Amino acid sequence: MAAKTAVVTGTARPHGIGRACARAFVRAGYRVLGIDRLRLQDDEALGQQYAHVVLDIGSSAEVGFVPREVTKHFGAPEIHVLVNNAGIADPHMPDTPEAAVAHWRRVIDTNLTGAFLMSQACLPHMPPGDAAIVHISSTRAHQSEAHTEAYAAAKAGLLGLTHAQAISLPHRVRVNVVLPGWIDSSGEPGSLSAADHAWHPAGRVGRPEDVAELVLFLADGSRSGFITGQEFVIDGGVTKKMVYPEEEPAGTAGAAGTAGTAGAAAAGDAAVGTAAPSEQQPAAEAAEQEAAAEGEGLAESSLEVEEDRPPILWPDSN
Repeated sequence: MAAKTAVVTGTARPHGIGRACARAFVRAGYRVLGIDRLRLQDDEALGQQYAHVVLDIGSSAEVGFVPREVTKHFGAPEIHVLVNNAGIADPHMPDTPEAAVAHWRRVIDTNLTGAFLMSQACLPHMPPGDAAIVHISSTRAHQSEAHTEAYAAAKAGLLGLTHAQAISLPHRVRVNVVLPGWIDSSGEPGSLSAADHAWHPAGRVGRPEDVAELVLFLADGSRSGFITGQEFVIDGGVTKKMVYPEEEPAGTAGAAGTAGTAGAAAAGDAAVGTAAPSEQQPAAEAAEQEAAAEGEGLAESSLEVEEDRPPILWPDSN
């Protein structure tokens, strides 16, 4: 049987979800075209089954060359799997109105429109009944910190894009979405504390390989052929934890808040409740690390530092 071809976006970073997906697909026998705004950031050898292309997924003109690149590297334009992983990882909105609008447009264009453009470019080359699209969203599609409107909207938009495509492409392409939580893409697992791991009901912080194995399962029609239009949260159980306001020492200004917590417990919620938020979040920097690791292939700085990106000299359309 001829090898199948997967296109995976956001593969430049060696410890990111996109690279983990590329490795998993190569090990499974796929030919993989990796796409990113940057060259590979290391010298990992993925073999002849992997090729890397530098382009901007937010540009319809550049994305239009994806089928040609697949043909160039693998001999035919057929695409069996598309993994839309690339995105701007910074979830926080700038303070000034002008900067906030610019940030909104940049995040939506890359994290949401980019997935749509990649889908549109690949769909004509996906064999009906033997193809899958997997979008990488985030648990932030369902819950938010303050001032993360663009990121949350883009990630939530991927959920809508998923079920819309699944219904628009019946019998042709299965479409599903994965929502990672805290995934450590730092490449330095020793930097995580015991409390970081213990905060997760599963007992540890997630790894890029956790997401990659789920994506590989959803791509394989022999194992997941009856699954389409669905959301898969992979966060170690964190989003299932009940959260109450933090209790403060007796006699402080937080007494009223403590009473509120007690009232909730009296109503029977204590049986499924968890520790206060400060105890759940073991380090203030955890939120920043989570945002940088949540299934993203492009850091914010990747889009800012244009000198890191080589010029793109595409062949003319003839």
